[in-house]
Amino acid sequence: MIDQTLEQLMALGLNRYEAATYLALLEHRGFTPAQAAVRAGVPRQRIYDVLASLCARGLAIERHSDGQRRYFAVDPAIALPALIDERRRQFEHEQAALTQGMQGLLATLTPVFAAGHDQIDPLDYVDVLLDRRLVVERALALAGSAEREICVCFKLPLLGDKAANFAEVSKPLRRGVGYRAIYERAALADPELRAWVKQFVAWGQQARIVETLPLKVNLYDRRVALLSLQDPVTGTLSFTALCVTHPNFSAFLQGAFEKLWEDGEPFEQN
Repeated sequence: MIDQTLEQLMALGLNRYEAATYLALLEHRGFTPAQAAVRAGVPRQRIYDVLASLCARGLAIERHSDGQRRYFAVDPAIALPALIDERRRQFEHEQAALTQGMQGLLATLTPVFAAGHDQIDPLDYVDVLLDRRLVVERALALAGSAEREICVCFKLPLLGDKAANFAEVSKPLRRGVGYRAIYERAALADPELRAWVKQFVAWGQQARIVETLPLKVNLYDRRVALLSLQDPVTGTLSFTALCVTHPNFSAFLQGAFEKLWEDGEPFEQN
């Protein structure tokens, strides 16, 4: 309880020694400085400054009797409202100073920000993803934000687990997003993957098959492309991917997708 009361008094602007001394004075009708120091747990060399501060702030009164100075607490009903008013005035002053400082800082930093954003990074629309988990998370996020159509050229390997792949297809379809996928024939030789595609088609995905695909590509709303890259030496797919947000680039890839789609054969459920 004492600790909580100390914290509350400190919140009104007193330091710990001042709060402890005021509480000590409340418990007794008049303390000498030495008595107040002992009662409050304040070092003797500090008690005079503490008591002087309490008197100046209206929380204590100094009286002389029999050649000794004694200090008395001011009634909290009088002292605390005055302390709160003092704290409010201090806060208003600090707020005004902060506002003035902020205006000056804004005047300094705004031109710096504007100048920095006038510079165009030619690669700020390209994001390189070097981790399998990041590629899966980005594909899910893009599928979740697609509004009109998703077009996919799919070849092995799988990057996400069954739950991720199912969510990537089912959620956009439930929202009415068009979903077309071209599968490399070798990928559908896997019975489990073929069963997945059957489920995707049952949900509304349009699927076609081609013999080979040059890249594993996802296209979102003809605006964003997610490409999984092949190792140029081994030819194997890696977990490195590029996410490119560029309508012209996506339009070019969309044209390639449409040609592959035209040449592909429909996926048969059998």
